Amino acid sequence: MYFIPAGLALKYWGPPDFWTLVGKALTDYPDLTWRNFFLVNLLPVTLGNIIGGTVMVGLVYWFVYRRKFPQ
Repeated sequence: MYFIPAGLALKYWGPPDFWTLVGKALTDYPDLTWRNFFLVNLLPVTLGNIIGGTVMVGLVYWFVYRRKFPQ
């Protein structure tokens, strides 16, 4: 999670000398935007963690408390 915002900050506020030093151009990264970060990366991951965590924890508790313990 740290590297995407750091890359975005470097893309938008990095000095032009950096791009010549690494041998790349700013136009080599057209998909690296704040919009793509939030909508394509952060939102699906967060929803997947919430839904997946809820389902997996719920299933574990369901299986544990479903067992009949001998008296």
